[in-house]
Amino acid sequence: MNKERKIAIIVGVLFLIALVFNIIAMPIYQPILSAEDFLTTAYPQNYKIVVGMLLDFICIPAIILIPIMLFPLFKKVNESLAIGYIVFRAIEGILFIISLIGYMSLLSLSQIYQSSGSPDSSHYQALGNSIKAGNEWIFMIYIIFFAFGALILNYLLYTSKLVPIFISVWGFLAGIFMLVGAVVGMFGSIEAMKIMTICGPPIGLNEFVLVIWLLFKGFTSSSSVLNTKK
Repeated sequence: MNKERKIAIIVGVLFLIALVFNIIAMPIYQPILSAEDFLTTAYPQNYKIVVGMLLDFICIPAIILIPIMLFPLFKKVNESLAIGYIVFRAIEGILFIISLIGYMSLLSLSQIYQSSGSPDSSHYQALGNSIKAGNEWIFMIYIIFFAFGALILNYLLYTSKLVPIFISVWGFLAGIFMLVGAVVGMFGSIEAMKIMTICGPPIGLNEFVLVIWLLFKGFTSSSSVLNTKK
């Protein structure tokens, strides 16, 4: 097995981890902590929430490692964009961590509220709403960085022809769709999770197809990137 084939398999596995674990994790804890009655319902389900968050934390190393593994190939096409892809995905990972910390704060707030004998909830609810509002903006910015990262990735895939053109074109268009959705959401007061629900499936399915291709086919052998010593 040559070096490029190993890179393709590793990148495919990393994409699969980031995709599958997030799909499993988000429905576990997000609906509970986003609910209006989270003060009374979150802490009793703390084990469920913690498990969901731990699954999401597993995605973060995968998010950051993907561009690092692809850098030796992408730098032969455009080194600046290859570095930019690493930067965007690193920021994406950091924003993901901050978002998860926000969710953990809501769980802690629920615990404090219930351990204090369930007093008047107005103060706690207001604090929770502030945390949720901050989380909403963080997640929206995360979507923007994710979309830009997808655009860079698929432009480099298209230019290098490391995978079939239809995969990179599909991914690029899906990235534009998600970026437009995020911008509309910021100015149109659409929730970030609703944007992910609407704009996420095209790029999620694209990443799944990319994973299958990388794992079973690898990079296209005719790509000039694989045939240069640069």
